[in-house]
Amino acid sequence: MTQCNQFFTTDGVNLIGGGKVYPDQLQNIRNSQLRLYCADAGMIHATAAGLNISGVIGDLDSVGLLKNVQFPVEHDLDQSTTDLEKSLNLIQAKYIICYGFLGGRMDHSLAAFNAISKSKQPVFLIGEEDVCVLCPSHLQLTLPLNTRFSLFPMSPTCARSIGLKWNVDGINMAPYGKVSTSNETIENEVEVWIKQGIALVIFPNAVLPEVIDQWPD
Repeated sequence: MTQCNQFFTTDGVNLIGGGKVYPDQLQNIRNSQLRLYCADAGMIHATAAGLNISGVIGDLDSVGLLKNVQFPVEHDLDQSTTDLEKSLNLIQAKYIICYGFLGGRMDHSLAAFNAISKSKQPVFLIGEEDVCVLCPSHLQLTLPLNTRFSLFPMSPTCARSIGLKWNVDGINMAPYGKVSTSNETIENEVEVWIKQGIALVIFPNAVLPEVIDQWPD
């Protein structure tokens, strides 16, 4: 068993899973110079791309038991949690950028949304076009006009917003009821308050660096 401090940093980190990962995403990981952790089969992507690995976490059913490697390995056989959940429970960082957890099997994608909704730290889940992250109780961002900006409730949710084409004031949202997808910014400054419940924020990959720079501590 590894020590927790091997998965602790005051900076952001990248986390890569075994799902679809695109060449530009691998390049983003390389350019970021942040630590890279792998959730089980994510190690296959990282190794093939020649990326430096800071640690591997998971049940290791895809990569086998790892011996004589130069990075820490957390072998967790708990079948009640996914490799993403295991990783988010162990890694402690300013924020976590997750690649390779969306696309492919729908149940895997839904499990990823569920995992980031329960995390106590900012987790940016990267898809082919979009990023999603759990919205804090108050979020204030400066973004380009007409940036796609959606809110998807993961529970019955009451929220308020400023700067969106369709603000969510007074709307009771729920996964089985009203949602706020295909929304967009009509002002440079957007503010969202989550009064009750939890919701994911969804926006284009292109604005991720700006969002991370402004994300509340």
